[in-house]
Parts: sequence; C-alpha cells; structure tokens
Amino acid sequence: MIMALENDAPKIEWIREKAKASDYHISEHIVRYFMVKKVTIREIEDAIANGRIIETHRHPARGVSALVLGYAGEKPIHVMCADDQHGWLLILFTYVPGSKMWKDPVNRIEHGGKRMGEKLNKCFFCGGMIEQVQVGNFDYRLEGQLYVVKDIPAGLCVQCGEKYITAKASKKINSLIEDERFVGTEDVFVLKYE
Repeated sequence: MIMALENDAPKIEWIREKAKASDYHISEHIVRYFMVKKVTIREIEDAIANGRIIETHRHPARGVSALVLGYAGEKPIHVMCADDQHGWLLILFTYVPGSKMWKDPVNRIEHGGKRMGEKLNKCFFCGGMIEQVQVGNFDYRLEGQLYVVKDIPAGLCVQCGEKYITAKASKKINSLIEDERFVGTEDVFVLKYE
C-alpha cells in the first residue's frame, strides 16, 4: 500500500491500517516506556485505532511526522508516527500528555521563545519542556556492555522522558569511563527474546 499524504504527513487512515496489520516498527524510546510500565503496545494500537492527527512536525533531516492523539480506555495517549520511506509505519515515541506541556490532550501550553544563551528548554524529539534535574541513573551501552552513571545533572523532558546532558558532563563521564573509576556493580534484569 502506498502511503497517503496529507500536507506531506501520513494520513490517519494509512497510520491506522499499518498499525492494525502490525506493519510497523517502534523505537527504543518506546521500549523504555514498556520497561517502566508507562504505556503498552496494546494501548498504542488502541490510541492509533481511535486517534486523530493533532500536529504535523517537519524536520529537514528526519522528514515529516504526525502526532496522533487517541485513547486507551480513558487514558489519552500521544503517538508520534512517520513513514520510513519504504512502506513501514515508524512509531517514534509515545507518552501520556502531561500538564506541564499540555492544557488538555489537544492544546499545548504556550511558552515564549528561546533567547540566545538560554539552556536547552525544548525536547528535540517531542517538543516537551525540559527541566534540570539530578538523574538517579543514566543507562547506556558501549560495545555491548551496560554502564550506569549515577547522580548526573541533566535535562529531563517532562513529556517523553528523554535525557540531555551538557558537554561538560559528557566530558566528565567520558573521563570516568576511560580511567575506569567505577564505584561498584549492580544486578540487572535480563530478558531474552526467543
């Protein structure tokens, strides 16, 4: 099936058909939400099935995506969808719209523009507000090895949970890893997909 476009963005009918046929891919970002039980794949599919496009986002490198608002029962869910240019639906991220960014599930809270020199305040991925926090755990993989960095100052998107760290913090983390200044180990839960 050829993607039907509406102002260069995928139409809701195409998104629904792809989701219903399980003809989609999801991002790692969504897997993180599964792990913390914020959303399930069934809720995403339900939201798409009854949803509508409320915003279209354009990015020069990534192309056009559509923000779908739908419901899983009474729970409002936003799902960012795009076409991968090969016929697959990409589900980029999903979240429950929060009061710090949304007046209601359809309308964003208006925020003033960013002036030069201000800290990062808008998420690159979902457009949510970024708050400065002390992140308890910042997990990442390097060459198959899991690393956990504790107590790192970071920007945290209050909408989708994406974390941002400054160049200064990045350099310090890099130095800690190169110097192997590990303070301990932790057990982690491992799932095997069979």
